[in-house]
Amino acid sequence: MSVISPLVLGFQGTEFSPAQLQAFKEINPYALMVMRRNVSSRAQIARLNAQFREAVGRADAVITTDQEGGRIQHLEGPDWPVYPIYAQFNALIKRDFALAKKTMRRASRALASDMANAGFTANCGPVLDLAFSGASEVISDRSFGEDADVVAQMGEQIIAGFMESGVIPMMKHIPGHGRAMEDSHKSRPIVDTDLTELDKTDFAPFQKLKHCPWAMVSHVVYSDCDALPATISQPLISEVIRKRIGYAGVLISDCVYMESLQGPIEDRCQQVQQAGVDLVLSCHGEAHEWYQWNDKLQPLAPDALQRLARAEQQMSEVKRNIDPDPAATMSDVWALLKDT
Repeated sequence: MSVISPLVLGFQGTEFSPAQLQAFKEINPYALMVMRRNVSSRAQIARLNAQFREAVGRADAVITTDQEGGRIQHLEGPDWPVYPIYAQFNALIKRDFALAKKTMRRASRALASDMANAGFTANCGPVLDLAFSGASEVISDRSFGEDADVVAQMGEQIIAGFMESGVIPMMKHIPGHGRAMEDSHKSRPIVDTDLTELDKTDFAPFQKLKHCPWAMVSHVVYSDCDALPATISQPLISEVIRKRIGYAGVLISDCVYMESLQGPIEDRCQQVQQAGVDLVLSCHGEAHEWYQWNDKLQPLAPDALQRLARAEQQMSEVKRNIDPDPAATMSDVWALLKDT
């Protein structure tokens, strides 16, 4: 097998150009990132997903998107059910927590089964960030709230629902974006809370769910550890995520185009890898740029390949329980949420 690049690439358009397909063949990125702009129909995106796998020569190549629900739903339109954003479960959580967890499991299994039917094998979720009043709105309703235990228990249902459907979950944004006062898409947020406090709050859901196969690293600075954002901070990756939280799974960066990072994109990619993050995500870029980024990167290292293989093994050990009718399931879920 040819060398696999750590890149996870997003692309422009709703059809692959010859240049894009050639770049996929030559660079061999580990995975494909699909965005809202790439999707015109279910049949169209299923065809593109198959074309990507043919180009890289790996029938099991990972293809992912950002499908949380609500305002973060990249597979949308008449071909796809509408899924709730996390905060829409909050009233049910307060009324009947056991029922809320059961409903979250059903909704997550439906969402992931729907993705799997179109050729997707991973999803950027669940969000395990806490929601703090006064913090940046970038998380807000994408969180189950400020109670780390509630966030962890609901997140556990999402992870289980995804894995039952054969879709790799990636908990985010490790080690926690919820306390940030700024949006890392637009600027560099700094959290100056000390690590011992973060252990009890922001870090706790990730620690409780450290069995999740993949995790997406935030672009937030945790100043009690380092002056650099987590994605490019070797001390943060090794001391906080790997040791303090105890996470041993696959790490993928948040998108390198986000403004919390600085400098040319190829340098950002290199900094992410050098910090100890396994996979480098770029949601944007053109085929000729992909070569420039890849030239700055090392192929996937043996320890990264081992983590990826372990994640595959975890997925293979879960009994499949595909939802036969995600749309019907979601009709039931919505009825329950609206009655609450």
